[in-house]
Parts: sequence; structure tokens; C-alpha cells
Amino acid sequence: MREAYRENPDVYTGIRRKSRSMKGSAGLSGGTFARDSFIALAVSLILVFIPSCKKKETPINKEVSLPAVGNRAPSFMLKDVRGNNVSLSDFKGKVVVIDFWTTWCAWCKEATVELEKLHNNYKGRDVVFLGISMDSGSNAEKKVRNFAQKYGLTYLMLIDDGSASKSYQVNKLPTTYILDRDHIIKQIYPGYLPSLGERIAETIEKSL
Repeated sequence: MREAYRENPDVYTGIRRKSRSMKGSAGLSGGTFARDSFIALAVSLILVFIPSCKKKETPINKEVSLPAVGNRAPSFMLKDVRGNNVSLSDFKGKVVVIDFWTTWCAWCKEATVELEKLHNNYKGRDVVFLGISMDSGSNAEKKVRNFAQKYGLTYLMLIDDGSASKSYQVNKLPTTYILDRDHIIKQIYPGYLPSLGERIAETIEKSL
């Protein structure tokens, strides 16, 4: 080895330099990979920990397409808290905000406060707010009426019979859908988000 080096010193010097360069590049690549991995992990944690209440999971019907932005909203007919039939088609030509919630969900309460403010702000502007309660039991209507009275909620409250939440594939509470005048889904908010009211208002303005 020493004799080879004496005969070709430039060759061995080049090999050493190339080796050092490769080590440096590997170090940079490792640092970049670690940084990218950390960013990906941070984004994943943010998405996982969006405030929401857990809902009992129901089997998903794979034959029914998952409601998504850009798709037509599934139709439904439900009872309001007075026993009257209400269907999505009743609000043809209007922007519709649908909020799936329950009286026992703390984050749902925060969302209802935001929605009530928006309901008052958009009166007379072809915007409808529907609160679809997923409370169950024979006294579900009473619980929703009492909740609405306690917190001063005046927008329309409906009682889900299981069909609407299944059609909309709700797995987080609250979950809010904004539909345009043609009842195409423009935005979906799963769980409660900071400044939810402002986000909804922005989507409503774009849909009017």
C-alpha cells in the first residue's frame, strides 16, 4: 500500500477527498431526512388532536360514496324538535350550514355559540342553519329543546334517526358541512376549530 501511494500520490489523495465529500453529503442527507420526518410528525399530530368528541362508530356502507367537497350533499328528511318533517330539499336555492352535534359534547357547545352568532348575522340572506342532534333515546327532543333554551339557540334543530349521520359518515363531533345554493359541499369542518365562525362565514360569502 505504501509503495502504491509513493508511485501514485495524486490518485490516493483524490480518493481521500472523495471519501470525505461522500461522508459530508451523507451527513447533510441524514439531517434533511430527520428534519422532514419531524415536520411530517408534527403535521400528523395537529390533525389527530383537533378538538372533538368521540362518537360510537358505525359500519361504513362501501356502496355509498363518502361525502366530500365538490360532491352533492346527501338528501335527508328528519323531525325537528316539534315533530315536524324537515328535508334538505326544503331549502332549495339557499346556502345551508349543517352541524352534527350532541348535547353531551363540550366542543359541540362551543360550536353552537358560533353558529347562533352567524344565524343572526345572516338573517334574510338565503342562508339556513341546521343543527342535527345525534342524541338518542325517547327524550332526545326534550334534551335538545332544553339545551337550545338554556343557551339561547334559535336556529332550526333536527333529531337524527341515524340515517343522516350515516349518509354523511360522521365520526367526529361536532362536524359541520357548508353547502352552496345547489347543495354542493363546499367545505367540511370535522371537530371544533379555533375561529370556526370566521371560517364558516368566509365559506358562506364565497357560496352566496
